[in-house]
Amino acid sequence: MDIIFQVIYYSLSNILSILKSPFFWVVVGIIYFQYRKISNIERNILGENRKSPLYNTLISLIFGLIGGILGSVILILSGITINPKDFYLMLPLAIILSLIDSRFICFSYAGGIISLISLVIGYGNINVSGIMFIVGVLHLVESFLILLDGKRSKIPIFVERKGEIVGGFMMNRFWPLPFNVFINNSYIYPAIVIAILGYGDYALTTYPEKKTVKTAGRLSLFSIILLLFANLSVNYPIFKYIAALFAPIGHEITIMIGKREEERGKYLFKASDYGLKILDSCPNSIGETMGLKPGDILLSINGHRIYSKEDMEEILFFRPKYIWIEVFDIEKGLITKEYKDYQRGIRNLGLVVVPKYPVHGIIVEEKQTPFKYWLDKIKNKKARFKN
Repeated sequence: MDIIFQVIYYSLSNILSILKSPFFWVVVGIIYFQYRKISNIERNILGENRKSPLYNTLISLIFGLIGGILGSVILILSGITINPKDFYLMLPLAIILSLIDSRFICFSYAGGIISLISLVIGYGNINVSGIMFIVGVLHLVESFLILLDGKRSKIPIFVERKGEIVGGFMMNRFWPLPFNVFINNSYIYPAIVIAILGYGDYALTTYPEKKTVKTAGRLSLFSIILLLFANLSVNYPIFKYIAALFAPIGHEITIMIGKREEERGKYLFKASDYGLKILDSCPNSIGETMGLKPGDILLSINGHRIYSKEDMEEILFFRPKYIWIEVFDIEKGLITKEYKDYQRGIRNLGLVVVPKYPVHGIIVEEKQTPFKYWLDKIKNKKARFKN
């Protein structure tokens, strides 16, 4: 037990020392600019940001340091060592793979490919066991961070599925992750490595809170299996091949399971024939004050039935000083809520609602990668040539 506390203390003191490194703050700056991009999307949909990019960056920094301590403790206790050249090979390959699909920047793919090349043809003399173990630890830490912090930056979005508009949430989080690792380069010495972990996901068939739990659970299972294979590979060489294959294939299966759930599941936020489906409430809005939640259905305002956003705006056009609304609550059933503002009147509830028909500028589409763009362009040229 004393050894564990010593390792924790060592990891904590070393990782906190990284705060003096200019390079670490460059990484934090990259994360800040990522949150700035996301905040623009949130502002376009909600009209304002729930939290500023600086606040999100600060929270990510705190969780990243916690994750770094956790990862460092696991790596130090395991006694795993790496050779710097292993990462020099992985990083450029990860960047090249990201041109095919952005998710391929994950070290599961580059690490698996480099390890297989080394095992099959002997190129690079890679420490497969060490690389696979570190990849497993990074994903285990990532699953921990997704569970604790993954839902914090959820943004309401709309996508088109089978000709109809479906509401949902987009989750994006980034964490700067400094961690201790032993370097084996002529002699063994400790070093701090900085990584960026990212989480991007959609929730169309479930709530963000449940989606992050599911994703974290699947990712942690993948991590534990990979760590098991990496550990066995130290004494049983056959498991080096198994670990190197499982890293990219297992990670891809994990992602495919999540996508299939979203594609085949029942969409939660579809337009309702009985009223106006609520997707979210704007920050500090009347809707938020009244406790209107995602999934609730707004049935009537002051006795007038509501079927569209236009119906709601028509009733609130004259700024009534008092309103009572009937809502089908997802947990309590049919309930009535009240709100009054005798000084200014009530002009807007600040609700993000699911429209029945496409509205220009609100549909979120999956970004096309450069590789897919050129591949589609070649296919289109071939199709025109045949015609």
